[in-house]
Amino acid sequence: MEPVVGSKLTFLSAWFCPFAQRTWIVLNEKLVDFQLAEVALKDPKTGLWHQLENKPDWFVRLNPLGKVPVLAHKDASGTVRSVYESLICNEYLEECHPRLAMLPSDPVARAHARIIIDRFNSKFVPVFYRFLIRQEAAGQEECAGQLRSELAWLDSQVHERGPYFAGQEFSLVDAAIIPWFTRMPVLQHYRSFHLPDKLTRLAGWAQRAARRQSVLDSETVPPGAEDYSAALLQHYSRYADASANSTSARDFK
Repeated sequence: MEPVVGSKLTFLSAWFCPFAQRTWIVLNEKLVDFQLAEVALKDPKTGLWHQLENKPDWFVRLNPLGKVPVLAHKDASGTVRSVYESLICNEYLEECHPRLAMLPSDPVARAHARIIIDRFNSKFVPVFYRFLIRQEAAGQEECAGQLRSELAWLDSQVHERGPYFAGQEFSLVDAAIIPWFTRMPVLQHYRSFHLPDKLTRLAGWAQRAARRQSVLDSETVPPGAEDYSAALLQHYSRYADASANSTSARDFK
């Protein structure tokens, strides 16, 4: 159903999407007053994703890519304006709601935060999906090795005075990364992969970040599911058997 977009910020999301969860976490951290609109990206009968040409016109007008998250509002002139792509949405929120800052004030530290986000997004995220999609043992082992390498790098980036990547304060870095760590049980379930024991700093970060109220409040249980973890396992089963037809499945194959 098309949401009514007014002057109050509308957040278009899908419960299973880690990209949308990034932005939901930032909205929660910044105490933004928003209207949540859950977008039906999948066919409820087949479980397959709607392709762009089958997505509602109103949704494609807000995001021509047909993906979540989307932030939309009506400006003073009555024009509906929208922002999309998770990391861009988060930077937009940082600019619009600077009082509860989620980037360091120091320019070098701020740049370093963006470096961590960029590497995670360009290296870890694609391999996460590829690891699930690939069916052959050699391909899975290659992905496992790449993930271990990226996890080791992330472990080295957690601030030594912690508990978060930027130090004492939860930042855009943490918000960009934690959705994939709440999905690590998916890799353990389908690919017998877990966080290496030696990465104690990263493990401690993941436990602390996952317990933040902003993260917990972004985890919604869909109708008919027992709990969030069980729902995620069911959702990612199509990636694990290579039958997923989502944008991520196509982009990261």
